[in-house]
Amino acid sequence: MRTRLTYEIGLVLAVGVVLTGCGDQAGSATPTESPASAAPSPSASPVEEPPREPSDKTPSTGWVAGMVTVGGSGPCYGLIADDGERYALYSAGGLELEQGSRVRVLLEPTMVRIYCGPGSLMAMTDAEQIR
Repeated sequence: MRTRLTYEIGLVLAVGVVLTGCGDQAGSATPTESPASAAPSPSASPVEEPPREPSDKTPSTGWVAGMVTVGGSGPCYGLIADDGERYALYSAGGLELEQGSRVRVLLEPTMVRIYCGPGSLMAMTDAEQIR
């Protein structure tokens, strides 16, 4: 008899706890009003359209003059152009360039993905010594 009474009291208490837990909570986590002094979020600013032309600085193509920083018979060379741009040049033509010499080189974009040193990777199709 005592166990059944204890069981019934426990059941009534459990039901009471469950029912009061499902009721309206005064301390709700959701605010009822937004603060009037809140600053607009950064994402609320108007979105600019992406540029129509590439915005990254692309390496020059055509003839470029500069000083050879990595010479030899290739296939990789280094060049600092007169405008300060650093180039990593690739040429399978076996051109002989002397380090420290001033040259004028014909550059084109390359599809070859090879590491020829620091700088913008370009294909060197021709070179002339500047005297």
